[in-house]
Amino acid sequence: TPGGQGGAGQGGANQAAGNPDTGSNEVYRLQAIGHVHIFTDTDQAWGDKAVYDIDQAVMVMTGKAMKMVTPQDVLTARDTMEYYSQTRVSIGRGDATVTTNDGRQIRADVLVGYSAPAAQPAKDGPAKGAPASGTPAKPGSDPLTSSGKLEKVNAFGHVFVRTQTETVTGDRGVYVPDTGIARIVGNVHITRGQNQINGAAAIVNMHTGIATMTERPGARVSGLVVPNESNPAPGTNAAHGSSAATPGKAAR
Repeated sequence: TPGGQGGAGQGGANQAAGNPDTGSNEVYRLQAIGHVHIFTDTDQAWGDKAVYDIDQAVMVMTGKAMKMVTPQDVLTARDTMEYYSQTRVSIGRGDATVTTNDGRQIRADVLVGYSAPAAQPAKDGPAKGAPASGTPAKPGSDPLTSSGKLEKVNAFGHVFVRTQTETVTGDRGVYVPDTGIARIVGNVHITRGQNQINGAAAIVNMHTGIATMTERPGARVSGLVVPNESNPAPGTNAAHGSSAATPGKAAR
């Protein structure tokens, strides 16, 4: 019985483990090897190998070209993709990327996603694929369907954000898909064409494509504006404490 819930008690489980002829051994881990494809009504995931720990409700996927596709986003990672169904946390490690349907993208060494609880079925009838009457669903029994829409993404290491007009890099970041707002901190660089400004933190509106550089109190934003560049300098609309840039020269 997954998670050790229901069925025989501890003594019965031990007896079953000691007698292979009973056919009642407990399944505690599932492994899928080769061309792994995991899917629900709305989401799909691909990889070379997947391991699902039933007791801990944790799935870890490895391999080449790992990818998870949802109605809103595409998630990829190079090293591992992990999902913790009890807490609805997904982790991509190694050049992890979230790309939205309209081309917005955030990338980092590690991305940690937090999802909302899955929508509850209507009270007037069971949802498609629901267990038969009298058989309650076990929490965490499905590594994908136990969560809903992505609510927040934390990014760690070599953070890269791409909008329609700018790229923003930094050390750490937080992205909220519903608002389209990302906050990037630590050695931040905003680049538009050949123009670039540098500071400690930036707010990026991925719906409008506008990135605003901010600074610590008393510090200043620095930047370089190239002459004859058709686009205005990135993030200068609210660069607190910065002075106007001389064309072709760094501004501080």
